[in-house]
Amino acid sequence: MPVYLVQISQLRRFFAYNMRWITCFFLFYSYWSLSAQDAPRIRNFLPADYHGQNQNWALTQSPSGWIYAGNNGGLLEFDGSKWQTFNLPENQTVRAVAAGQDDRIYCGGFAEFGFWQPDARGQLAYYSLSREVRAELLDKEEIWHILPTPGFVLFQSFSTIYKYDFQKVTVLKPPSSIMFTQAVEDRVLVPVIGRGIYELLPDNTFRFMAGTEILAGEIIQFLAPYKSGGLWIGTTNDGIYQWQNGQCQPWTNPLNAVFKKYQLNKAIALRQGGWAIGTILKGAYVLDKNEGLRFHLYRENGLQNNTVLALYEDRRGNLLLGLDRGIDLVALEAPMTFFTDLTGKIGTVYSAVRWNGRLYIGTNQGAFVQENGGFRLVEGTQGQVWELRIFGGQLLCGHNAGTFQIQESGARLLSDVTGGWCTVPAPNNPGLLVQSTYTGLVVLRQQPGGAWRMQHRVGGFAEPLRKILFDDRGNLWGTHPNKGLYRLRLSPDLTQVLEYKTFRREEGLPSDFKLDLTRIDNIPVINAQFSPLQILDSAGQVVFKPLSRESRRQKWLPGNPGEFFVIDSSGVSLHAAGKNNALPITLVPGYENVVPLSPLEYLFCLENGFALLDKRRLPEQNQRQPAVAIRRLETTGTPLPLHSGKIVLSYRNNNLRIGFAAPYFEQAPLFSWRLEPGAADWSPWQPEAKKEFTNISPGEYVFRVRANSGGPVTDVRFRIRHPWYRSVWAMAGYGVLLIALFVLVERISQIRLDRQRKRLEAENRLELDRQRIEAEREKLALEVETKNRELGNAALNLIRKNEVLQRLRADLQGAGNEPRALQKLTRLIDQHLEGDHDWEILEESFNRVHDHFFKRLMQQFPDLTPGDLRLAAYLKMNLSSKEIAPLLNISVRGVENKRYRLRKKLGLPEDANLTEFIMAY
Repeated sequence: MPVYLVQISQLRRFFAYNMRWITCFFLFYSYWSLSAQDAPRIRNFLPADYHGQNQNWALTQSPSGWIYAGNNGGLLEFDGSKWQTFNLPENQTVRAVAAGQDDRIYCGGFAEFGFWQPDARGQLAYYSLSREVRAELLDKEEIWHILPTPGFVLFQSFSTIYKYDFQKVTVLKPPSSIMFTQAVEDRVLVPVIGRGIYELLPDNTFRFMAGTEILAGEIIQFLAPYKSGGLWIGTTNDGIYQWQNGQCQPWTNPLNAVFKKYQLNKAIALRQGGWAIGTILKGAYVLDKNEGLRFHLYRENGLQNNTVLALYEDRRGNLLLGLDRGIDLVALEAPMTFFTDLTGKIGTVYSAVRWNGRLYIGTNQGAFVQENGGFRLVEGTQGQVWELRIFGGQLLCGHNAGTFQIQESGARLLSDVTGGWCTVPAPNNPGLLVQSTYTGLVVLRQQPGGAWRMQHRVGGFAEPLRKILFDDRGNLWGTHPNKGLYRLRLSPDLTQVLEYKTFRREEGLPSDFKLDLTRIDNIPVINAQFSPLQILDSAGQVVFKPLSRESRRQKWLPGNPGEFFVIDSSGVSLHAAGKNNALPITLVPGYENVVPLSPLEYLFCLENGFALLDKRRLPEQNQRQPAVAIRRLETTGTPLPLHSGKIVLSYRNNNLRIGFAAPYFEQAPLFSWRLEPGAADWSPWQPEAKKEFTNISPGEYVFRVRANSGGPVTDVRFRIRHPWYRSVWAMAGYGVLLIALFVLVERISQIRLDRQRKRLEAENRLELDRQRIEAEREKLALEVETKNRELGNAALNLIRKNEVLQRLRADLQGAGNEPRALQKLTRLIDQHLEGDHDWEILEESFNRVHDHFFKRLMQQFPDLTPGDLRLAAYLKMNLSSKEIAPLLNISVRGVENKRYRLRKKLGLPEDANLTEFIMAY
């Protein structure tokens, strides 16, 4: 045999024997180069987050936008804010889920398949389809895959296909055991183990797909669309095959060797071009439309687990991975990519710059330069790096140990003044830089060859300044790392601080603690704790003007000309050309920094790496984010139907709980709400995806809610009815009652008026009668008084008569003439004096005036004699004893005796006045 043939044979044996080692070397090199790649943002959902078990077998997204996962613990639902679990009838593991076009979520597990559908209140209800099926193997096998199509849904185990045409379920028996069916360009393809690929025809029969005989010995894990009607066929242990135009052959890409080693499991074609491929041993690979590797996602750069059990692309272009432990979301179409330092070798990034075509980053562990997809520490820069900036074509590094000039060969120390915090060009002094440090200011000068060196310290000021800048008047402004804002005036040669002024709360700052100083579009800006302020310095008069009208706290950071970033409670947003783009990112607290690398690219300094923003991939203005969706409405624990109309609640059920969500999954959304009328401004951003109102007053309301993802505002309109006593019918009743009351009051008033009129008339009559009676009484009194006078006159006349007669008798007795005549005259006078005729006249008059006086007196004192009654009558007439004596024809002494006897009969005590008693009787 010729020598060269022997050598060729030996080489063949050598390469055949060592091919596995060559392959391993290739794989190692590929892994090393890929491990340092930037990766899109990855959001991890741990089992503790979704309250389920580790393994997730299938993923889908409903037309409403919610994510569903088939988990060992049941069906998981995620609305962006909250996870919920729904269980199959026997709590089976959910192996397969798929969303239909009618808002149904089809799912399957052991001996069970069916669908979930939301009711009018948005609550999922389960409808079993397997109960209608009588198949001998159904009770012994699991549904591992579901394929929805416009005309039917396929539920598939490894031995049987159940075809549901939305009316009934048909059992189909494939040629042999099968793997997962796939719809490719309106064809349903069925991988049959040991035979190749078959096509399911409309008549429910199976037709062999020509050219796939080569796959008879393979276990096909996935089928994915390829270019020009072709097909990618992923096998368990032999990588990817490419089928096109009836020909099937191995995929000739170097990545196929990687896939053979790490065991393919799942793959999908991405809508924007490219593919996502999941493996059992090494995570997921994302390929671009040219079949080149775009990203390798695995544990070292963000995945929770390297075993990919499910892949799904949501409507926003995010890649969802169901893992052997957890669920991960990869923001493939987001404009940001991340370099995450999971090992801690780089640390927290504080500054960055692109110089001589390479990226440099400054961290708390030193300055690093990007090489071969990874980062290398710049020798001599170990420690805290505060600043990386290019001046005069040279890269300067502000460091905890001083200031360095970074060169291709390493770092050269320029200044040993510790804490090179901030460096700015000196105005009107080319080639000079002013730098703030831990102990004051220093000046750097550029040498004729381009190198920089420290010129001198600036005297007259030794306070630490973290940020400095020059204003248009040549004043140097600086912020203390803890408290205070300074304005310094430097000498023309920059050797001395001629004067400085400290500004604190008393000078108009909202706070003089933790101030930050920056320049936005050439405007000096102070970031206070509450809001950004513009520094206005006119002829020494300093005014701090607020730049934002927002009530929540904000911090502004500069960007390229015409652009700036706003940091608030909702996160970070880029403001450019009248548009606001929310960015799912959190900067280093207290040391927030965004570095413009080019007009189209920004770098964000993070606590465990950095992020890159490509402005060209920002969504256009018309690419609206999804709106906030209302997930649940309930009052006093009772769910309400979800509809677009107005909600009407009774006054007694005037409590409303509103649950909402945003189908935005790149990060946990924040929500802000406002109730109109009532709230004058939006509420602060908060993660709570619900709001409860209690004891709402009657009226019309509009509840508005928005998410920080940037979607439109969602409204919920509701009305609280007035209480029954303030309803329309009640008001009508009140009107009727008011009218009736008015009529009743009018009627009562009329009755009262009539009664009052009658009463007045009766009173008038009574008054007239009273006046008449009074007149009659006065008349009677006058008559009585007249009679009394007459009676008195009669008595007086009688007294005078008797007195005259007594005098006459006395005179006659004293006369001595004619005895017989005198005696006769005397007898006649005696007859007049002793006669009762005058008394009878007086008694009659007395009885007319004092009715029943004698009768009453006799009834009480029956022992009284007529003489006693006559004396009592005279006493009633208020006559004295002297006046009574002639009437009784006795002496005054005799009257006193009669008075005494009368007193005794009346039973009066000695001190009682007899006349007063008789007068009052």
